[in-house]
Amino acid sequence: MKSSVGVLLAAIIVFVLLAFEYWQYRDEQAYRNALNTQLVSLSQRVDSIDERIQSAKTELDTMKQNSLGGLIESANDALIHGWSAMIDSVEKELERAKKGIASQKQTTQPSQTSPGTDPAPNTGNGPL
Repeated sequence: MKSSVGVLLAAIIVFVLLAFEYWQYRDEQAYRNALNTQLVSLSQRVDSIDERIQSAKTELDTMKQNSLGGLIESANDALIHGWSAMIDSVEKELERAKKGIASQKQTTQPSQTSPGTDPAPNTGNGPL
């Protein structure tokens, strides 16, 4: 009878250990499920916050462009571009005028001096 009580006691201990292990396994599953649910919820919140941040950045950029500083900066850029274009145009016209004056001098110089006159200035040292 002692051996049957020992076997029965051993079987009860094994059963209790198996029940405890099963309880721990189910508890761990429930904990993991809760963590997964929390992780999904937090991921959704992070995505939502990212979208709101992007929206705020876009709105901030729009506000910067429409602000007084943004308007002044864009007007300044336009003014600089206009001045650059005007200076380039003036430089081109000056070069064209310079070439025109040079070509006009070349065409008028031979007609001003006649073939019989000496183009050298009279200094008074030569025969009279």
